[in-house]
Amino acid sequence: MAGRLKHIAFILILAAMLLPAAQSVFSLFPERELHGDFTPKERPVLNDSTWFSGHFQAGFEPWLEENIGFHNGLVRLHNQLDYSLFLKPHADGVVRGKHGNLFEYDYIRAWMGKDFVGEDLLDLKLRQFRFLQKHLKEQFDIDLVLVLEPGKASLYEEDIPERYPKAVPGKTNYEFMSKRAAALGINLIDLNRWYKKIKDTSSYPLFPLQGTHWSEFAMWYAADSLIAYIEDLRGIDLPEVVIDSIAYSSVLRSTDYDQGITLNLIFELDHGPMPYPHFHFVEDSAHSKPNVLTIADSYYWNIFNTRIPKNLFNNEAFWYFYKKVYPDSYFGDKTVASLNIRQEVEKQDVVFYMATERFLYMIDRGFVDDLWRFYGLTQSRDELTRIKTKILIDIYWFNKLVDEAEEKGMELSAVLNRHAHYVFRQGNPELYYGTYGPEAIIKDIRRNESWLQDLEKDAAERGIPLGERIIDEARYILAKDYPTALTRYDRVEQLIQNIRSDSSWYAYVLAKAERYYMTEEEMVRAEAEWVYSEEAEQH
Repeated sequence: MAGRLKHIAFILILAAMLLPAAQSVFSLFPERELHGDFTPKERPVLNDSTWFSGHFQAGFEPWLEENIGFHNGLVRLHNQLDYSLFLKPHADGVVRGKHGNLFEYDYIRAWMGKDFVGEDLLDLKLRQFRFLQKHLKEQFDIDLVLVLEPGKASLYEEDIPERYPKAVPGKTNYEFMSKRAAALGINLIDLNRWYKKIKDTSSYPLFPLQGTHWSEFAMWYAADSLIAYIEDLRGIDLPEVVIDSIAYSSVLRSTDYDQGITLNLIFELDHGPMPYPHFHFVEDSAHSKPNVLTIADSYYWNIFNTRIPKNLFNNEAFWYFYKKVYPDSYFGDKTVASLNIRQEVEKQDVVFYMATERFLYMIDRGFVDDLWRFYGLTQSRDELTRIKTKILIDIYWFNKLVDEAEEKGMELSAVLNRHAHYVFRQGNPELYYGTYGPEAIIKDIRRNESWLQDLEKDAAERGIPLGERIIDEARYILAKDYPTALTRYDRVEQLIQNIRSDSSWYAYVLAKAERYYMTEEEMVRAEAEWVYSEEAEQH
């Protein structure tokens, strides 16, 4: 009898050991998919080369771990135990706040000001936005509108854990942009400020506990604001959206559980019911349908999916993150880069540029840069701004910059500026040195101790100041390697002096600067570069 029990136990243990392998091959039991932003590992190719180099073994182990039977269930069990016992979420970038409120860390980072890209860049982009708003209205009767969407961190800051300190006043992208945009007279819908104002009096939650976007119901506040703003700007009546009733449901819809689902738990978190409106559209001959282009992040999906654009506007143009074009991409991938952007913009009656606080560090995602090239007064230093924009919209690169700034105790704007200068200098040295002259080489000299010591000795022997000797050295290098660039730089600098010393010319340039919302320095340089280009064409 004892021997039979041993055999039975052995068979059961063996079956338990073989069951994951059988599950992996035959999928004996259904398993729920895991959610989150991750890429499944590919099975490595087995051949002589990969085997003897060790690449197959190195890649096979993580692939096997991910594809072993019951992998998903075991991950959920592990995550559930950690969350239930220690309130520890296993999802990249998710922070559990007070009262069970889940936050994406990037929203907290924005609230702390760690992604603040600096006043200079924000101010430049906002001034260009203001000029484009004026120009598009005057030339094409197009209304350009900036919409600052709400962010969960700033709206529910009382639930953010104490380990995250709030930013110094005025040192977040949202705080600077909202105040500066209002001061410049930009068409502005500040939903972040408005949602803060109504949060404590709203009958319904503005953000769900386990969601990162506004609630399905709170989205209607935003939609109503956009609709009313269009009607006021254009002096028209849009078709109506009529909410018939509001039903509570414990089965969350749309994005109301989009953070909770990424935790990959066995059991859904407690959340209570959420409100969902039932609605219909009313249209007759008295209503107008304008052409509306919306450039926005994922917050706009709730509005888009209600079919508000389809029923209230003459089109459904939605440029997601200024990358993908919808609804066209439903029928085949279509990108903004493939469009004639100027032509598309000039078709519109209203253009909304929308962003939540998490993505305000990206500022315009390149939209303002593109339109400025079409309608603004360009100068060579605009290239540096375009490079900064490219860095900002590269999430991986930008995160590296944030880490670098924190490690070195530097302002993020200074780190961004240094990287952008490096990219500009390496990518187009002729234009770079023609724009900045010997400045970069002077910095190189001062960072190179042996080079600097040699110049100190030479300056002493010649009896001249070290600073003068450094400039001479930098100019000598430029004259040898980039003579055309040095000639351009010197001539533009001379023209800048000529403009400032000629009272009538200077007054003309200042008036022009006001018209284009440019600073004195920007406009003087743009004028000098234009004169230089005219002179170059004549020769």
